[in-house]
Amino acid sequence: MYLLITGASGHIGSAIANECNKRKIKTILLTRSKKKKIQLKRMFNNCVVKTINGLKTKDEISFVIHTASLNDKESNRAKDSVKISLDITKKIFSKINIKNLKKIIYLSTAQVYGANLSNFVDEKTKLKPINNYGTSRVFNEQFLEKLAIKNKLNLSIVRISNVVGEPIVYNKKCLRLLPNDIKHQAKKFKSIKLKSSGLQLRNFVSLENTTRTLIKLIKLKNYGVQKLNLGGINTSVLSFVKKFIYFYEKKNKQKLKLYIEKNTPKKVSKLNYTDFRLRKILKTKYKKEFRRRFKCIR
Repeated sequence: MYLLITGASGHIGSAIANECNKRKIKTILLTRSKKKKIQLKRMFNNCVVKTINGLKTKDEISFVIHTASLNDKESNRAKDSVKISLDITKKIFSKINIKNLKKIIYLSTAQVYGANLSNFVDEKTKLKPINNYGTSRVFNEQFLEKLAIKNKLNLSIVRISNVVGEPIVYNKKCLRLLPNDIKHQAKKFKSIKLKSSGLQLRNFVSLENTTRTLIKLIKLKNYGVQKLNLGGINTSVLSFVKKFIYFYEKKNKQKLKLYIEKNTPKKVSKLNYTDFRLRKILKTKYKKEFRRRFKCIR
C-alpha cells in the first residue's frame, strides 16, 4: 500500500517527499525527468522513485497527492498548455489501478478564482480564471471530480495560495516565485528591486505549514469530493518584502537596499483569502505565520 506523490521534484512535491522520507512512509515519487529521477533517488533513499512510463497498474497505490503540473510561466507561455497539463493528469491516472485507490489530493491554486481573487474569497467564490495556468487547474479539477464520482473515490481539491519556503530540490524555476526571488536578490546583490509599487495584496502560506497540512489531510477520513482553500497571511507585497528585509538584516547583520521601480498599481482591492473550512476539518487554530514561520525565507 503506497502513497504516490506526483511532481516530486517540484517546490511543494519535494517538500512532501522529504517529510515522507523522514517518516519512512511507503511512498512512490513520480517525476517526468530521468535526470530528476536519479537526483530524487539519491536524496530520498526511503522512497521508490519512478518516471511516468515506469508506473504500473500493479503498483499497490492507495493514496495520491497530485502536484504535477506545468508551472505558471510555462502555462501562460504555451498556447496548448491547458491540454498538456490535462494530458499529464490523464496519463498518470491511466496507469493507476483505480480500484485500489482510497484517496486523492489534488493541489490546485488560488488562481482558479482569477478575476474574483479579491475581497472575501472562500470555496463558494465563483471560479473565473484569467490565464492558462488558472484555466488548466480548473480543467484538472473537473476531470478528477468526474473520475471520483464515477468510481466513488474520495477526492480533496486543495486550492493553495502563494507558498513561501526554501526549495528542497534546487531548481532555477523556483526563482520566479516572489519569496525565493527576493532572497536570491538579497544574497547576490545586497539589494531588492520591486518591478511594481508592491501595493498588490497577496496571501502567503509557509511551505512547512502546507506540507504538514497535506499529510494530515491524507490521513483524514472523508467521503466524496471536497474543495478546500489553503492559505496563510493576507498582506501586500510591499509589506511582505519589508518584513523579509527586517528578518534578513537581523540574522545576517547586513543592510539591504529596497528599490521600487514603478508607482503602479496605485490602488488595489482588499483581499481576505480564507481557509476556515480546512482548519475546521483538521481542527487546527489560525496561527500568525509571519511571527512563527518567516524563518523559511530568512
